[in-house]
Amino acid sequence: MRLLDRIGPLWLVVGLVGTAVFVITLATVQRPTPGWLWVLYGVSLACWLGFVLLDRRLPRTGTVLLLACLLLSVTAIGPAPDGTPVLLSCVALVVTSSLPRLSSPVLAGLLGVAFVLGVGGALWLQGAVSAVGDFAVLVIMGLVGLSARQHQMQARLLASYAALDERARIAREMHDVLAHSLGALGVQLEVAEALLADKRDLDGGLLRVQRARLLAHEGLDEARRAVAALRDDVVSLPEALARLVADGRRDRGLEVDYAVTGTVRPLAAGTTVALLRTAREALTNAFKHAPGSAVSVVLDYGAGVTLTVYNASVSESAAPGHGLTGMRERIELVGGTLTAGRSGEGWLVTAEVPE
Repeated sequence: MRLLDRIGPLWLVVGLVGTAVFVITLATVQRPTPGWLWVLYGVSLACWLGFVLLDRRLPRTGTVLLLACLLLSVTAIGPAPDGTPVLLSCVALVVTSSLPRLSSPVLAGLLGVAFVLGVGGALWLQGAVSAVGDFAVLVIMGLVGLSARQHQMQARLLASYAALDERARIAREMHDVLAHSLGALGVQLEVAEALLADKRDLDGGLLRVQRARLLAHEGLDEARRAVAALRDDVVSLPEALARLVADGRRDRGLEVDYAVTGTVRPLAAGTTVALLRTAREALTNAFKHAPGSAVSVVLDYGAGVTLTVYNASVSESAAPGHGLTGMRERIELVGGTLTAGRSGEGWLVTAEVPE
């Protein structure tokens, strides 16, 4: 990743400030100064400007120029009669230490060489007092750069974790979508087979096959909507639930009452998807364990958002399965809670997500 792309406008400020420090420092150099030091300063400034200008288009060339600027600046610390090279070195050192594109061993080696050249030269030509002061300044600037580097690397790591989490969420939602779509598709094909094989009902069988084809298309559309939802491009939860209820009435003959209470407001994409999948699983369970029973779906916007799905009757043999576990895990991922169990003669599922 290029430094300019990584920091953006902030790096533009860093480039301008660094260039200003170079120019002002060189404009205030104490006289007399040996000609060869002026050459060294000029080359250092040229390397810095080359780095600032080329880093976006040629990051490797820009990095080489930055390192050359650093090494030239610290080399001048010892023989310079004033602190000019120290200021120049600080600019190059902070930026070099903050570069995540440099591996840790390479960066450690470069900093070691820079400290040996700078502090060693100062100790040899200027004495211990000056060397200690230069060392302290360089260490502080190096730590500032390393701190910025660590922050950037942590941000990269968090971004990587977020990407992995999104992939896991997409995989989970795609699994649910496919399971629901293929389940409904299988039911239609079984009915079509029975109509054609047992009753020789061509019209009825053809109707079921056409319905199966429509379900296949709807499954693909729903898969696209699931991915869009995970990317924060999701329809409102009341609208999505209304579609789900309509599909249940049409495809499975469910008698579903649907109501929304409270003040409707936007929800996070993760919350919307979690509640929608919970409603789907609850309606699927109602169809499996209590076919023909009345079902009510209520979405309530209160302090948080609460979804309740209640079917009026349930078979005695009905027992919690993996679907309930999946619903609970999905709701917990968005910070909510889910309860499910018998309520009177029926079965009640309640999902609550705080805001």
